[in-house]
Amino acid sequence: KRTGADFDTAWARKPLAVFTRRVILSGAVSAAERTVASPQLHGLDRLADLRLAAMDAIDDDEQPPAVIFAANHQSHLDTPAILDALPPRWRYRVAPAMAKEFFKAHFHPEGFSRTRVAANRLNYYLASLFFNAFPLPQRETGTRQTLRYIGDLVGSGYSILIYPEGKRTDAGEIKTFQPGAAMIAARLEVPVVPVRLDGLDRILHQTWKFPARGVARVAFGAPMSLKGNDYVALSRQVEEAVRGL
Repeated sequence: KRTGADFDTAWARKPLAVFTRRVILSGAVSAAERTVASPQLHGLDRLADLRLAAMDAIDDDEQPPAVIFAANHQSHLDTPAILDALPPRWRYRVAPAMAKEFFKAHFHPEGFSRTRVAANRLNYYLASLFFNAFPLPQRETGTRQTLRYIGDLVGSGYSILIYPEGKRTDAGEIKTFQPGAAMIAARLEVPVVPVRLDGLDRILHQTWKFPARGVARVAFGAPMSLKGNDYVALSRQVEEAVRGL
């Protein structure tokens, strides 16, 4: 049985895994995303202070600053869409958070069939390998360990991608943001970049097995600095920024 602290995915940042992910993201994932989604990108110019808009001017050895990308959640295609929209030096330095509860059969295999455990475990490792994703508990305990783990990621120069709604949309609406992302940003003193997604629920809705062709919009907002410990109020600020894009 795995515990809340036993979800380390540091292996996904080893040289071989990083190389594999670069090939996958720049090739198969990008091609698959653009096959079903016609992307419309907005707002990269607003990130000039973080040097998102001028990545080609950065020396090869210089890393972009770590931020928290906070986006509304519409589809399993959200993460590929955001990563594909980012300039390469950012794309390969992002760690998306994935709901730990989605991988219950992997972390708590008791009560599940071997087939279910194997399939869930495979999905977990593929998500970690392909996207550098890590599990974020929503209902389980382990907040302190998770915050420490995210702090290690940020300290290593990785930006974090979080969907503060905690679940995908039903009909394109934006649900109330949970305070976790705001808490992480405020306590780690990391800027938040709001991200607005539109149209992805009409390309791959959460109830569909196969995608349909459509237009997807990805809009980046100006970086936000969150201070204080009223995480509900701070989360509301991030939510309003995303809604306003």
